[in-house]
Amino acid sequence: MSELTLIYWRDIPAQVRVGRGRKAARAVLPERFEQAIDRVAMRIGATDGDAYMAEWRDVSGGDVTGDLQAAADAKAAELDAAFDQATLKAYVDNEGRAPDA
Repeated sequence: MSELTLIYWRDIPAQVRVGRGRKAARAVLPERFEQAIDRVAMRIGATDGDAYMAEWRDVSGGDVTGDLQAAADAKAAELDAAFDQATLKAYVDNEGRAPDA
């Protein structure tokens, strides 16, 4: 079994990682997520390295078995579908936090 980890900037997902070290599989979410993160960072003034880096966090997504890259890609596709353009905009409008937070 390998651990699936979701990487967020504030509450906006950015990447999925499965496993650790050299054997880890990664799936980066589409560019619109990076653009949303950058918009929020500029808006809140997190433009220096320390302020920007302080907002990153890892969240355990549980254990997976089988093909690690397939698991990472599937979770990334799930997040991409869950964060349509309107949802992602709501996160941006709420300074990168979940709109209901």
